[in-house]
Amino acid sequence: MKKLINRFLDYATRDRKTPAQNRERVGQNLMILAIFIFFVFIINFIIIIGTDHKFGVDLSKGASNVYQQKVRVQAKRGTIYDRDGNPIAEDATTYSIYAIISKSYVSTTGQKLYVQPSQYEKVVEILNKELGIKKKEVRKQLNQKNLFQVSFGTKGSGLSYSTMTAIQTAMKDAKIEGIGFTTSPGRMYPNNIFASQFVGLAQLEESENGSKLVGKSGLESSLNDILSGTDGLVTYQKDKNGNVLLGTATTVKKAVDGKDVYTTLSEPLQTRLETQMDVFQEKAKGKFASATLVNAKTGEILATTQRPTYNPSTLDGYNKDNLQTWNTLLFQNYYEPGSTMKVMTLASAIDNGTFNANEVFDSSGIKVADTTIQDWDVNEGISTGQYMTYAQGFAHSSNVGMTSLEQKMGNDKWLNYLTKFRFGYPTRFGMVGETGGTYPSDNEVTTAMSSFGQGIGVTQVQMLRAFSAISNNGVMLEPQFISKIYDPNSKTTRTSSTEVVGKPVSSEAASKTRDYMVTVGTDPYYGTLISGGVPIIQAGNESIAVKSGTAQIAENGAYLEGNNNTLNSVVAMVPSADPDFIMYVTIQQPQNWQAIFWQDVVNPILEQALLMKDTLMTSAAVETSGQTSYKLANVIGKDPGNTAEEMRRNLVHPIIIGTGSKIAHVSKKVGSNLTEGEQVLLMTNKLTTMPDMYGWTKKNVKKFAKWSGIKIKFKGSKSGTVKKQSLDIGKNLSKTKKLTITIGE
Repeated sequence: MKKLINRFLDYATRDRKTPAQNRERVGQNLMILAIFIFFVFIINFIIIIGTDHKFGVDLSKGASNVYQQKVRVQAKRGTIYDRDGNPIAEDATTYSIYAIISKSYVSTTGQKLYVQPSQYEKVVEILNKELGIKKKEVRKQLNQKNLFQVSFGTKGSGLSYSTMTAIQTAMKDAKIEGIGFTTSPGRMYPNNIFASQFVGLAQLEESENGSKLVGKSGLESSLNDILSGTDGLVTYQKDKNGNVLLGTATTVKKAVDGKDVYTTLSEPLQTRLETQMDVFQEKAKGKFASATLVNAKTGEILATTQRPTYNPSTLDGYNKDNLQTWNTLLFQNYYEPGSTMKVMTLASAIDNGTFNANEVFDSSGIKVADTTIQDWDVNEGISTGQYMTYAQGFAHSSNVGMTSLEQKMGNDKWLNYLTKFRFGYPTRFGMVGETGGTYPSDNEVTTAMSSFGQGIGVTQVQMLRAFSAISNNGVMLEPQFISKIYDPNSKTTRTSSTEVVGKPVSSEAASKTRDYMVTVGTDPYYGTLISGGVPIIQAGNESIAVKSGTAQIAENGAYLEGNNNTLNSVVAMVPSADPDFIMYVTIQQPQNWQAIFWQDVVNPILEQALLMKDTLMTSAAVETSGQTSYKLANVIGKDPGNTAEEMRRNLVHPIIIGTGSKIAHVSKKVGSNLTEGEQVLLMTNKLTTMPDMYGWTKKNVKKFAKWSGIKIKFKGSKSGTVKKQSLDIGKNLSKTKKLTITIGE
């Protein structure tokens, strides 16, 4: 052992140096180490400065996270107003209720801050009373195990301030702790049930950037891009402890608020319509019912509603069991309209020169191919038929009379009139999800039946568009629901104007049709809308053009049987000589039905509209600094229908030419500003027949001539729009080389 120790000492002392030498070596080693560390630091410093990264970490971002806080500034969603500036839908703070049920939640002094089991029944009672939540649902939530807190579904969310405070007061009076509320941005519908399906809903939608109100249905959905703004971004500086430093806010991106939309709806008329529809539905008990009032001279929808409906503020009734369908009946459901279609049949027959008011026919039946068509009173066993004039036949709603007129016109001519009235095509009036309906099938019997409203599928908005041609002396108008759009960011607006979409019949044919419609409610023998010698539809002392209809309902290729399996409808135009208003009401499968029920919903609305006539011709004034710009996107190759809808939502007047699936030409340059009410041609990749050019500008006629290669000769005024065309609508264009167009004011 001693040897080993000696050997180790010899090895350790073999290269021994003096203390001075050792200090020199240590100094040299430290200097080399210092130089190495310095170069490592310099290299890392250069890398950090040059790349702003180290070990895959974004250093600026990391520093920003430590010393900066980014806050999203939520843009305000635009308000939806009625035509006079009364809010229909607006942003508001909403509240959601929760209950703490964990027994661990106590104060430092031992006070119980949770809802105690002995208080559950009182909570059940309060929430049932204030929110309408079923008692068993509240109990179910409160009795859950191993949870800190519970919420109460949709009925416990989106609460108004008044509802929240009412619950708070009730809980405080009952000495109940543990009830709290969270706040969130919400949408308030101050009128409650108010064109609910048409206006629709906007609800919070969660994303990685937070929650935002998004339109889910109706106007809220269709106009979502207009109503939604763009969120902004603000950064705040923080100290080393993470506290926000006051006065350090920097706007990175300014929030752009959504635009406000002024609809064409009238709050007084809409409110009255909701009340009267409840009366009407209570008596008739229809599976579905709907009613719409339109300005006959502008196409503006003044009031519209349907049943069943729901309350968008409380979501009461917003479920499939109540609504039966989520669709808006005005434009998302098509149906066979029945005898209200006879209005268009009569107008077409008069326009075609086929109708002779005093000519007599036998109403017992008419044979078309292998089918015998009979009148409603013959089918019901009330009559075996009778001889009557065609004028009397219209008042009596004779299927035989209308079929006879259709046969006199000929199938091709009648189908051409249906095309002129634009049945089979969506109106593209700006609402998303519009249904197109169905055109009569290529069948002789079906074509004949379409003359009295069977064998053809329509939407209510299509019927209203067609009725506008009758009320407006042959000039057909596009239905409208936007009065103006206001941009609060630039303080500019876009204002709507009446849009003409064709002239299917002459002024004389439309006027005479209204005259015959008057007899439906006044002829004591043949009229179908007269009871005890008194017109069912009345509005003061005004003469009213009316027509009712009762249509069978087709399901799975066959018509339903039974007295209640019908769709009943009525249209009224007042005053008949020069209508200001059109009202159209439908009810499907009423459990209890009498024609007299129409007066509960039609008469009071028409009377109020007549009293408000002067105020309904204008809309709310908004102080602005000009017109909001709207740039034309590159729409070549796009779907023409969707493009037309988008344009109408921005108050431009598109005209689709042809039946192709893609846009081949557009009359304006991409990127150009489209002014409000400007007429824009959208020519599709398939054009085979002559379009209805009524109302076109001379400039657009020339553009069409350039695209189609047809030579145009102009007659009439130097300025104005098209009043007449030498080639009829629907005629084949393949051999057309020349066309004469008459221009007028």
